[in-house]
Amino acid sequence: MTPDLEKPLDQSARLIREIPAAIALFDRELRYIAASAPWVDAFGLARVPLAGRRHDELCTLGRAALDHVQRSALAGEGGTDRPIVEHDPGHDPGHDPGHRTRPATLSARAHRDGDGAIIGTVVALRQADRPGSADAVRPAADPLTGLAARAEFAGRLQEVLADPDPERRAVLVVAINLDNFRSINNLHGSGIGDQILKIIAERLVSGTRSRLAEDADAPRGRDMVARLGGAKFAILCGPSTVPLAQTEGLAARLLGLVQSPIAIGEQTLRLTASVGFVTTTPAHRDWDEVLRDLDLTLREARAWGPSKLVAWEPVLTREATRHYTLGEELRRAFDNGEFVLHYQPVLRLDNYRLVGAEALLRWNHPSEGLAPSAAFVPVLEASGLMVEVGGWVVREAVRQIESWRVLYGRDIVDWVSVNLSARQFNNPSALLANLRAIHDGGFSVHRLKMEITEAALLQKPDAARAVLAELHGLGIGVAIDDFGMGHAARHDASIFPIETVKIDAPLVARIGSAEGDRMVEALVFIAQSSGAAVIAEGIETAAQRDFLRSAGCGFGQGYLFAEPMDGALLGAYALTHAVSHPATRGRAQSDISKSVTGSVSRRGA
Repeated sequence: MTPDLEKPLDQSARLIREIPAAIALFDRELRYIAASAPWVDAFGLARVPLAGRRHDELCTLGRAALDHVQRSALAGEGGTDRPIVEHDPGHDPGHDPGHRTRPATLSARAHRDGDGAIIGTVVALRQADRPGSADAVRPAADPLTGLAARAEFAGRLQEVLADPDPERRAVLVVAINLDNFRSINNLHGSGIGDQILKIIAERLVSGTRSRLAEDADAPRGRDMVARLGGAKFAILCGPSTVPLAQTEGLAARLLGLVQSPIAIGEQTLRLTASVGFVTTTPAHRDWDEVLRDLDLTLREARAWGPSKLVAWEPVLTREATRHYTLGEELRRAFDNGEFVLHYQPVLRLDNYRLVGAEALLRWNHPSEGLAPSAAFVPVLEASGLMVEVGGWVVREAVRQIESWRVLYGRDIVDWVSVNLSARQFNNPSALLANLRAIHDGGFSVHRLKMEITEAALLQKPDAARAVLAELHGLGIGVAIDDFGMGHAARHDASIFPIETVKIDAPLVARIGSAEGDRMVEALVFIAQSSGAAVIAEGIETAAQRDFLRSAGCGFGQGYLFAEPMDGALLGAYALTHAVSHPATRGRAQSDISKSVTGSVSRRGA
């Protein structure tokens, strides 16, 4: 093939092979297309055919860092660097106790075709020279504190993990993150914030067997203190620093150093911090696996509140892996149309007239069947996919309402309610754009009711009022979900323009106890005083129904009346409900609903 006829990809591969720098070209599936000679030498790949193979099939070195930078590049992100430690070619650290390592960094950018579409990645390896050479390059220290920065910390950690002695590989790594440090910068200024970080760095250095980053000759036996970024510090405790049985005591002592009062000028500041620590195990093969587990411990510590210590346990990583895998499955499920809506009827408690239905998200898993929302919605929220799925839920509810109208020649329910997540409500632009498009398309959006939890309303009250005003402007009703489980119920419910409140199922379950009865009666009174209608969730017994009715609760839903069901079954339920005589309601009505719903699973909302 002549050069002018050569495909662009072939030209790129040929160019990569001739470049005297450590560079490799990969396709979208992260498979090798070509690599330069310095790249091949750096990773010891000279004897292995590369084309069509993934790096992690050929070499363990740098696999996590390479995966990270490539996926960032494929997502269109630029400038992402990840440090690794490059072993000198030809040496096996498992059989060479004197083996030295040196830091290296991987960076990637997207490889695009002539139309600008991303067709792969180009990855570069930047290496520091070997220690002791005339032009040796050490990773840059943190410019503010003088501590080791992330790259040097990663290099030292990788060196420890490569040690052939299992006892020397088992070390303690501690991460400390200052709580609410952004607020300190906002209140006192970034200058004060920088002084605080310097003081914390000095305390951690003086409280450990460490040296500042400029001490190039610090032996491996010393501890290393690093600033990983922002208000996050890490300490790698060298061998024999502390018996493993005393690791929690050391972590607590470091927390105490951080939380001692800090005097700056005439101000005395007291900080809190979250601390996580990991004792490395044979399962930790790369530095980024250790830092991953440190991040998991910090997340767990922050969830418990300030000044908490959390030790890493394998269950944290397993749970994080499960969440990640589930997140990937949910993305595939959304793309493949595996989500469905089920509807639970809402009835008047005085005459049992069917007035509405709550739309409940279900996942129709290809192999495991129908999964309730509680099993996966938290992961949808954490992954950010909830905004897209929430938009689909609104559109699907609208489609179902229109389908009922066409099929039955009338509206079988007055409204359908849709649950809004906190993420949707606090970032409402996508939701409101979706609703306006539906309204402009000719659908009467007053047939929709939006349910939002008390907690979401109270996160940003002023912003919440603005969103509620826009919803009311479109004619959409709003209900407070889980009423009585947060704080809004303790005040006048009229602080928000709400037309309906829903008493949560756990409170309904407490009916029959003196405390439960008093609480439900108080909630009904608060709602009615504000002019809001009341719907009780989770009604399962005739006694609960009768008490709620006598307390003034107007509406209810629960297994006493009907289980959640798909759109077709709800239509059949509505017809059966319409022809059944009022005298047969109550327990008989429950029997009717069960005969309609058939094998619908009682797996929870």
